[in-house]
Amino acid sequence: MERHLPNLSDIITKQLLFLNRADVQNQILTIFFCLVISGLLSKWFWRWLQKRLPAWTQFSWEDQRFSPLQYFAILIQRLSFPLISLILLNCAQLLFYSQDWTRGLLRVAIQLIGVYSVYCFLLAILYGTFSIKTVKEYHYRLFAPIFVLFVFKTIINLYNNLEEIAQSSPFKLFNSPITLSAIFWLIAGLYFWIVIVILVESLILTIIQAKTPSEAGAIQATALLIRYFLIALGVVLILGYVGVNGTALAAITGGLSVGIGFGLQQVVSNFVSGILLLFEKVLKPGDIISLDGQNCEVKQLGIRATTVRMLADNSEKIIPNQTFFTEDVTTYTGSNNLVNCSIVVGVGYDSHAKQVMNLLLEIAHRHSKVLKYPPPLAFFLNFGDSSLNFELKFWLENINMRKRVISELNCLILERFAEEKIEIPFPQQDIHIRSG
Repeated sequence: MERHLPNLSDIITKQLLFLNRADVQNQILTIFFCLVISGLLSKWFWRWLQKRLPAWTQFSWEDQRFSPLQYFAILIQRLSFPLISLILLNCAQLLFYSQDWTRGLLRVAIQLIGVYSVYCFLLAILYGTFSIKTVKEYHYRLFAPIFVLFVFKTIINLYNNLEEIAQSSPFKLFNSPITLSAIFWLIAGLYFWIVIVILVESLILTIIQAKTPSEAGAIQATALLIRYFLIALGVVLILGYVGVNGTALAAITGGLSVGIGFGLQQVVSNFVSGILLLFEKVLKPGDIISLDGQNCEVKQLGIRATTVRMLADNSEKIIPNQTFFTEDVTTYTGSNNLVNCSIVVGVGYDSHAKQVMNLLLEIAHRHSKVLKYPPPLAFFLNFGDSSLNFELKFWLENINMRKRVISELNCLILERFAEEKIEIPFPQQDIHIRSG
């Protein structure tokens, strides 16, 4: 026997009739004015505090923690509006009670503001305990949407049965009624699942990377792979929970696969390349690579594209993943982070070769950034046209230090050679003028 689903238009009509009642409208207007006055009073009170106590109330919402005085100020800022609202709403409720007016909505409003006060208090504690950036991310992406849904649920339950509304069907898809409950779980369920997966991933990464910073890149790549797997799993589970017709979904997917294959060929290619990058771990966040002759740092690996930071000007580029499989890419941190550097210097023909080589090694060993193992090496390369050419080879543990270290070593070489009276010649040519 087919189940009878409630009509959405009847539910809306019932809700409108409820809102058209005079006692309901009086309570709504009273609640509205109480909230407006509370907002104005809380802003005035905060400005008064800023003038009286500027040291407490002057802070910026950046990734830092509040001082104890600033934390106390933010606690006042968060709680001033709900506390003033509770006072005004309770006064309004006493007035309605003395006049024997209906006050059901006022009681609900007081309950909601009470819950909001607890919410603000807990939020202030989080701001005083963790970094501001982290708390703001959880606040606006997770806590605030959950609280808004709680408020809507409470308001709807005032006059209507929420379960009855959830079973109403605004339209049909493939001859199957789509209920508001299914739409809610498709939208809200997917949103909260994705947000929770991402936030938990960032929390785990923060904890693990603090203990094993050397493996940060590999950990991020693995976490990214797990994130997309969990998101895909959540999509399948939620679609199955709401009763999406698997046969119809397969038919749509099969019909669109050909069009997607031609129209989104590059997107699919980048997607597959991203999967291969994550599995093979050819690249990982933190790697230093060379693209088009410019050095850059891998910031974030994505399924479709990879974000890199150009070391020359600190700009960021979005590189399609297939680029790493279709073009030559040089990586300086593939198997290790060691970077080999070289300095070539020429000296005069009257110099002693062994003395020059010993000086070059001495200068390299004294520099704090030059690695002791592998040890620096000095070579006598060749006899130049006007100089004896030597090469100093050494190792660094970070490609970003190469230019600075080479510059510092060049300055030291110039100073030490001047002290030892070793000439660094420059090209010269003798011109003989012959008369007719």
